[in-house]
Amino acid sequence: MTWLSRREWLRQAAVGAGGVIVACATALPRTRAQEPHVANRPHGGISDADEIALGRRFAIQFEQEVPILTNPLIDQHLGVLIKELAAQCQRPRLPYRVKVVDSASVNASSLPGGSIYVNRGLLNLLTTEDELAAVIAHEIGHIVGRHTINQLMLALQAKELLKPILDNLNKQNGAVEKIILQLGGAVAIFARLHFSRQDEAEADLLGFYNVLRANWDPRGFLKMFVALEALEKTPAGASLPLLSSHPPTPAREAAIERELTFVTIPEDAQTDSFDFRACKTALRLLPPPRKPAPSE
Repeated sequence: MTWLSRREWLRQAAVGAGGVIVACATALPRTRAQEPHVANRPHGGISDADEIALGRRFAIQFEQEVPILTNPLIDQHLGVLIKELAAQCQRPRLPYRVKVVDSASVNASSLPGGSIYVNRGLLNLLTTEDELAAVIAHEIGHIVGRHTINQLMLALQAKELLKPILDNLNKQNGAVEKIILQLGGAVAIFARLHFSRQDEAEADLLGFYNVLRANWDPRGFLKMFVALEALEKTPAGASLPLLSSHPPTPAREAAIERELTFVTIPEDAQTDSFDFRACKTALRLLPPPRKPAPSE
């Protein structure tokens, strides 16, 4: 992997990649806020319906491989939050949902079609709900930008398994599940997918405008970055996928700070809620989460 300088990373972050185009003149410095806009160019021309179906098949297997935390209070609150954010994203018709993985590892992930998973370790790290909104909006950004589905399709295509998957997508014959297991399981498949740093930058910006439209304070991104920077300085932080697979946290922070200079945050933008604090209390009262495996 080639490491970019902060200036070069920020320059490339301003240029669209994959299925997302940033509508700005690349030859001139930006003088106003610029939200990435999604182009309808999914890899292989896959339809939204097929992406949803594919995501559901992988989500079923994914949830058999990881411990899903079920708590009525937390599940209900996350359901409300994801509904608010999904309604304001650029692909609002997908069936978005968010679940908590009962793992102490600090991580979050998204699957094609709308399924998002936030690890309990990450929830424990966050202090206010605008940080959680930023995390979820970033993952929505990967789905909106088709980063997840395009990476998955390219990986399956490289192994000549894309056509067998799509041919059996709407059949209950076990063929799709067999292929998933043949590749090591859903968790292993998605762990091997690596978004480019441009994808991560786009997901941050898509999430930034998503939370702003949903009336959450986008400065929650900055608070989340502060928490991640503190984690990076610990012995465990250096090996966490959430940190190693993303652009340098200071560069992400600088990009969001620049965007903040172009927007007006409403005075009533939400930063926290009683319900979120209640969820944090509920987490503390539950038995400890599963300790991270060495590969997590």
